[in-house]
Amino acid sequence: NTLGHLGREIHRRYDEFGPLLVFDDGNKRFLSFGTADEQSCQLKKDPLILQHDYARCMFGVLTRYDDITAIRNITLLGTGGGTLATVLHERLSEAQIAAVDVRAAVFQVARQYFGLPRSPRLQTFTMDASHYLATVTAAQCDLLITDLYQAEGLDPLVLQPDFLKMCAAHLQQDGWLVLNLWKEHREQTDCLQHLKALFPTIAMNTTSDGNWIIWASRAQQNAADRTGRDEAKRRCKQLNELLEFNLWQQVKGFYRGS
Repeated sequence: NTLGHLGREIHRRYDEFGPLLVFDDGNKRFLSFGTADEQSCQLKKDPLILQHDYARCMFGVLTRYDDITAIRNITLLGTGGGTLATVLHERLSEAQIAAVDVRAAVFQVARQYFGLPRSPRLQTFTMDASHYLATVTAAQCDLLITDLYQAEGLDPLVLQPDFLKMCAAHLQQDGWLVLNLWKEHREQTDCLQHLKALFPTIAMNTTSDGNWIIWASRAQQNAADRTGRDEAKRRCKQLNELLEFNLWQQVKGFYRGS
């Protein structure tokens, strides 16, 4: 079993997309879709401290907001163990969150094994991400996070121009899109061209574990990118207390040359 390094298997189920497995090593809990890649990882004694570099990098987009309490509507495409959804729900107490996943079993496992909250502020939608975007009101979202992975890797939907267009339409003018890709996708320049055509402001960074994280905004560069390096550092200091990890370590790559 290639997954033994994740600890003891405590749950397994199958749906039409394949297996979902939960492992526990005593300290952490992991979700896997049956491959060696972890979909989610949660520290049991403090589930609100994000464990993966890429998740911390995605959260770093909070440094782009003058006031994080102004983030009222969040859409999360791809839920996994629900660790991002849970932390967003607990740390941004004013926000309404829509968590979308094509697998109903993902939500069941996230609730049962990873403590995904049942809350009027956190709605779950079992549907394909593009179908969800097609059904919701345009320009209503302050923060849109896509974390769409299948067992064999990134959902190819994420690189489609039509999907990126729908993401842009879903966001408010000063909202931010966060994409979690793999570093291999940096070579696919057409994806970046499509993004640049839709989002005048783009920042990107590659994490130590090989993810390529992009933050993109429809606001013009000068409006969206007022946050220079010093201001970003200051905001990180404030957010460190909330998030309980060193945010600047994760986000300084996004502020190169600013």
